Amino acid sequence: MRARLNLLVIGVASLIVIAFVIPLGLAVRQQADQRGRITAERTAQTLAAVVVRSTAASDSEISSDALADVVGPIPEGSAIVLPDGTTLGPATPDRALIEEVGAARTALSAYSDDGFGLAIPVVTQSGTVVIFSSVATAILVEGVVRAWIFLALLGVGLILASLFVADRLGRTVVGPSIRISSAAERLGKGDLESRVAEEGPPELVAIASAFNVLADRIEGLLAEEREALADLSHRLRTPLTALRLQVEQLPHPDEKKVLLEKVDLLGEAVNDLISQARTRSDSGPMSCDVSDVVTRRSEFWQVLAADQGRDFKLAIGDSPLPIGASEVELAAAFDALVGNVFAHTPSETAFAVAVRPVGEWVEIEVEDNGPGFTQGFDPTDRGISGVESSGLGLDIARQFAGSAGGSMKTSTSLLGGARIVLELPLQK
Repeated sequence: MRARLNLLVIGVASLIVIAFVIPLGLAVRQQADQRGRITAERTAQTLAAVVVRSTAASDSEISSDALADVVGPIPEGSAIVLPDGTTLGPATPDRALIEEVGAARTALSAYSDDGFGLAIPVVTQSGTVVIFSSVATAILVEGVVRAWIFLALLGVGLILASLFVADRLGRTVVGPSIRISSAAERLGKGDLESRVAEEGPPELVAIASAFNVLADRIEGLLAEEREALADLSHRLRTPLTALRLQVEQLPHPDEKKVLLEKVDLLGEAVNDLISQARTRSDSGPMSCDVSDVVTRRSEFWQVLAADQGRDFKLAIGDSPLPIGASEVELAAAFDALVGNVFAHTPSETAFAVAVRPVGEWVEIEVEDNGPGFTQGFDPTDRGISGVESSGLGLDIARQFAGSAGGSMKTSTSLLGGARIVLELPLQK
C-alpha cells in the first residue's frame, strides 16, 4: 500500500511538473529570442535615424565616405547598404533580403542558419538605403540551456519533495496497519497478550481500540472456559473417590486389582485435565508433540481394549512431531476418535492407530474392522451419529483439525470398517 501511494504521488507530481515546466521552458526560449530581436531592431532603428538626419541635411547624393563620417563606427552584426550596392559595416547582409526590402520599401526580417536578420529601408533622393541588423544564434539562445537545466532540477526536486511527504504520510497510515495485522496474526496463533498501540489516523485508532477490546474479551472468555473445565473436572474427583472406596470393598482380589487400575487411570486423566486446563499457555503460541500425546493416551485406551478383547495395534515413530495446538485439545480429539470405535463397534473388534509424518504434515489415523459408517449420512455432522448417541465426537475432532490449520477425512478402512485421518500441519 505504501509503495502504491508513493507511485501515485510520483505520477501526479510528474504530471504537474511537466504541465508547468515545459510551458515555462518554452517561454524562456521565446523570451531569449525576443530579447535578441529587440536588440537587432533597436540597432537598426538607431542607424536608420542617423541616415535620415544625414540625408535630410544634404541635398547631394549620398556617398559612402560622407555617410561613414556621419554614422561613425557601425555596431557588430550591422551594415548599411547604399543604393549603388556599397556596404558599410562589419556584417555581411542577406542579399536576397536586401533586394526584397529595396523593392518593397518595407521592413522585413528573416531567420537563417546564422541567426536573425532585420532590414529597414530608408528612402532618400539618391535611392533606397537599407539598414541591416542581425543577431547570432548564440545570442538568441543565450541563457536558455542554463534556465532549462535549472527548471529540470527544480522539477526533480519538487517530485522528490512530494515523494518524501507522501512517504511520511504513508508511513503514518501503513505503519499502524501493519502493526495491527501482526498483532492479529499473533493473537490467532495463541498469543493472548498481543495488543496494539492506538495510533495513526482516527479510523486506524478506532480499529486498534476495537482490536484491543476484542483481544481482552477473548482472553477473558478463554480464562472462563479454562476455569469452567477445571471446575468440572474437579467435581469428578468426588464420585471417583466414592467409586474407589466401593471397588476396594470387593471380595475378589483379581477383579478388585483390575478395577482399581482402571479407576487410577481415570483419576490420572482427570488430574491431568485439571492441570492442563489451569496451566494452558497464556504467554505465547500453543504447541505440543503429537507422538507424545498419542502415546500417553493410547496407554489409557489399551487397558480398555484388553478388557474388551480388542486387538489394538499402535504405530508411532520415535521422532517428535510438534504442531501448533494445545495438548488438551489434541488429547480430546484423539479420545473422541478412539472413543468412537468403542462406542459404535462390538467388543473384540480390532482397531489400529498410526502416527506418521507426510512432508510438512502429520497424519493421525484411526481405523477398525467394524461395520463402518452407515450409508447415507455424513459422520462429521454435529449431533448426527446414525445410532443412539450425541454425535459430537467426530465433530469435536473435525473442529480441532480445522482450528489447527488441518482437516479430517473419513473413508473405508483396509480392515473393512471405518477409517478416520486427521491431517495437521507440523510446526516449523
